[in-house]
Amino acid sequence: MKKLALILLIPAILFGSKILSYNIYDRNDHVDIMLTFDTPYEGVLRQNRQGDIIVIKLEQASIDSPIVKTITSDYLQKLAISPSADQIEIVANVPANVILQASKTSDSYGLRLRFNPSLASPSQDSLTAQNTATNAMLPTKQGNEFEQSYYVVIGILIVGIAILFWLKQGISKKTLKMRDEPKVPWSFKTEKSKNPILSSTASLSNTLGGGGVQIRFQKTLDSSHSVAMLDFGTQSYLVLLGNNTILLDKFQDNIPISQNEFETMLQSKHQELDGFFQLGTTQDESFDSYKEKASGGY
Repeated sequence: MKKLALILLIPAILFGSKILSYNIYDRNDHVDIMLTFDTPYEGVLRQNRQGDIIVIKLEQASIDSPIVKTITSDYLQKLAISPSADQIEIVANVPANVILQASKTSDSYGLRLRFNPSLASPSQDSLTAQNTATNAMLPTKQGNEFEQSYYVVIGILIVGIAILFWLKQGISKKTLKMRDEPKVPWSFKTEKSKNPILSSTASLSNTLGGGGVQIRFQKTLDSSHSVAMLDFGTQSYLVLLGNNTILLDKFQDNIPISQNEFETMLQSKHQELDGFFQLGTTQDESFDSYKEKASGGY
């Protein structure tokens, strides 16, 4: 690879760079002459000033034929480009207050000659131009700076993708957790609905319309069942709470107003209640039978 690069550089070293084209840009505050080479120009640029004449010499450069151009501008009147031995000589006719600034493009394939007015006095410009040899470079952004900017952008993109992935994982875990949680009526969430009596009360509350249900009296029958009188609107309901919620009776008048009256009413219904707690396989059948009976009567 190194040998190939050396072979490609040999013609440029021996013969220099050749001017392929030139362009003139006349602006309000300066005039630019843009030269384009067939290979990166690595030669030395020298300039010398004699009065209104600026002579620029480009070493290790060539051109096919001379160029003479008359320009109507406040900063440049005439331009001549001609070959001379192994270099190119550029002669520019300019006013006394105009100076030359030369600079190359970042890839060295282009050379810009800018003619613009000087802020210093004409005599100082002339003295400086006659005693200064220049090899100016166009200020360009360095390659390492470009690479640093590129790596910064890539780093920001990677961090952004990592944050999005982390957020997505968190949302997915939260969604799965919520999906696995049992659906419990909000008014009974503090009890986790592990108590079948509370679950039955919640179910009946939803059936009757939500938060208007109040427990007037309640009596525990065993670890899984309880009988209660619930108030909803202008009516009261006697229900059996447990694994199944069964409506036993409903009242609009003669509603018990004390615990003793509630106990007395339950004594009158003890035969019906005892039927729900028979042992054996007929228990569920008794529940269903009474449920149909109670529902049909009301």
